[in-house]
Amino acid sequence: MPQVLYETIADCTIPCHGGAMSVADLWDVALNVDEYISSMTQNQGVFAAAIGATELTDQQRRLFAGDPVWILVFTEDFCGDSAQLIPPVARLARESADVDLRILRRDDHRDIAANYLRKDGYQAIPVFIVFGADGGERGFVIERPQVAYSEMAAETSRFASEHPEIEGVSRNYDRMPDETKAAVRANIERYRRTRTSEWVAALFDELEIAARRATLTTAESD
Repeated sequence: MPQVLYETIADCTIPCHGGAMSVADLWDVALNVDEYISSMTQNQGVFAAAIGATELTDQQRRLFAGDPVWILVFTEDFCGDSAQLIPPVARLARESADVDLRILRRDDHRDIAANYLRKDGYQAIPVFIVFGADGGERGFVIERPQVAYSEMAAETSRFASEHPEIEGVSRNYDRMPDETKAAVRANIERYRRTRTSEWVAALFDELEIAARRATLTTAESD
């Protein structure tokens, strides 16, 4: 399941050369979007094309108007969720002066990325971490928006019910034959492409909640 955390994680630190490094300290070593694209070894064309193809609404462009945010993303080139969901955020950063985006490879920073796990303990990607202009962490979104999980589960059930001839299609994914896993994955990838606009809108909503809720919590405590 996805996780949206609204409060700042005060203890998100790791030992680093006798001191401590927080996730915010990684901002200066993270890649900007162009640097990340240049370094990609998989999905480079898909990723770049998706940024160009993204059409934002006026409401999305104004999402963080007057309340600038930094968004730091943990990802890997191979990730399908990342190829679908990071480009629209990159487009937002290009079109909005209130959004800055940097990207890190998860496998280079697994120690810090381990602070951002799904509820089942899995270290999923992408992870979108939202910071305020003061550098304070506000919240994060893991992997994909909530609605995407429920819709993907429903689509997988539909596929299984309509294709009983596929061996083991109704089993848990881990117990499916390899050929069946491939068929299920291919169907989900087809389905995913039909839901991009809706899932991007949901992701933006969750990013806004992550950013705004911490602001409201701080204001209420003053």
